[in-house]
Amino acid sequence: MIDDAEKQYVIEVHDYANDMLLSHIRFVASVSVPAARKLRNTLYNAIKSLETMPHRCPVYQTRRAFGSYRRLIIGRYQIIFSINDIEGIVLIRYILDSRQDIDI
Repeated sequence: MIDDAEKQYVIEVHDYANDMLLSHIRFVASVSVPAARKLRNTLYNAIKSLETMPHRCPVYQTRRAFGSYRRLIIGRYQIIFSINDIEGIVLIRYILDSRQDIDI
């Protein structure tokens, strides 16, 4: 495991992941705006937490995607991301609701 306790990573959110995030927030907002705000803040804070020690999250094996991904679970949501240690970038690839059956 890479010692990234001192290293600060830059977070980049793929357009597709951003669309997924907005979709989840809009869905929750259709039921409760305060709950949507809470979800938005929770997910944004979780993503921001990956600026330090992203290797703390376990490797995530996908069925179809190539490359090495990791997963951060926040409640029923999963943030799927890759780490580029050379450039110091964490790239958020997907934000999934665990209740969905999405094949990535």
